[in-house]
Amino acid sequence: MNDAPALKKADIGIAVDDATDAARSASDIVLTQPGLSVIVSAVLTSRAIFQRMKNYTIYAVSITIRVVFGFLLVALIWKFDFSPFMVLIIAILNDGTIMTISKDRVKPSPLPDSWKLKEIFATGIVLGAYMAIMTAVFFYIVHDTDFFSVSNTPYFKLHNTHNLLQNQLMKVCFFKKISEGLWSEFNCRK
Repeated sequence: MNDAPALKKADIGIAVDDATDAARSASDIVLTQPGLSVIVSAVLTSRAIFQRMKNYTIYAVSITIRVVFGFLLVALIWKFDFSPFMVLIIAILNDGTIMTISKDRVKPSPLPDSWKLKEIFATGIVLGAYMAIMTAVFFYIVHDTDFFSVSNTPYFKLHNTHNLLQNQLMKVCFFKKISEGLWSEFNCRK
């Protein structure tokens, strides 16, 4: 009964299982098992959740930069038009890969974490910019060189009619974007 005002005033009030009803209602956390190991488990779980959220944020920043600037570079340099349906499918598939981050087996940090936004955004921007530039390089290799043909036996042959060329380039870019989405997901994890 006397603990209730202190539990209410505390940042995080913790009451034990056999505490009075007043103390239990004033506290933020009620321990349902004897001992304090539950608190250690809660701290470790919250630190793991923080790591997952950090990985998600890095991935979300990098994926946005990758898609926007990758498509922008190809559209500006080669005047290439992307199908809105393709961009929509890429966005949906990226959301599917993001959801897997929630089940990551991350190591909780031994010390309390804090949001280091400069570090998080710098990592996301570097990964996203790298992948956007690699998209432009890949598009250049596919569009302007004969890299994918060896001794007149084409591994990937682009036909010269404009519509067929556009469709084939769109398919190649689509598969490139999907595969680099998976690559970036693995790089955002720690």
